[in-house]
Amino acid sequence: MKPFRLQKRLILLGLGVLWLANLGFAWFNVRLAAPQENPKLMLDLQRAQVKQLQGDIDRASKIREGIPAVLKGFDDFENSLPPDKKAYSVVSQELDEIARDTHLQIADTKFNQKELAGRNLQEMAVEAAVIGEYSGIVKFLNRLQRSKNTYVIDFLEVDSNTSNLGPANSLKIGLHLKTYFRKT
Repeated sequence: MKPFRLQKRLILLGLGVLWLANLGFAWFNVRLAAPQENPKLMLDLQRAQVKQLQGDIDRASKIREGIPAVLKGFDDFENSLPPDKKAYSVVSQELDEIARDTHLQIADTKFNQKELAGRNLQEMAVEAAVIGEYSGIVKFLNRLQRSKNTYVIDFLEVDSNTSNLGPANSLKIGLHLKTYFRKT
């Protein structure tokens, strides 16, 4: 009985060795079947990558060199803004003047001023109702856009209840804009 057990173990050991050899040959076969890497092609690809990265570095360097000019432009813009002491009068005077020139009425004007953190600026939000003909409203908005002061129109809203505005062609537009002033 002992020789049979020994024989059985030897057969199992031999099968294990053959199985491991089979795995080794399968791995070697997969490695041989893989496409060979062309060293010249790989070198060309790496050179192209280096060239692209060098271009990115050059562009970043140009941007870094231009940052002082951009910051100076921001500072010049901020210094060109009117002082905040005159904020309400500057805005209301300009809106009234543009409205008068474009034959519009301005009503319900509200101002909300707040300080911008990290900048030497005050932001003023303005809400007003502009009443008049469509062509006058378009001219009004164009004049605001071309103003020497900076105005950012957040949004416009049309009031659908125009029955008590006067002439049939009148519109009522809710104007929401922001402007900026230099803190003094």
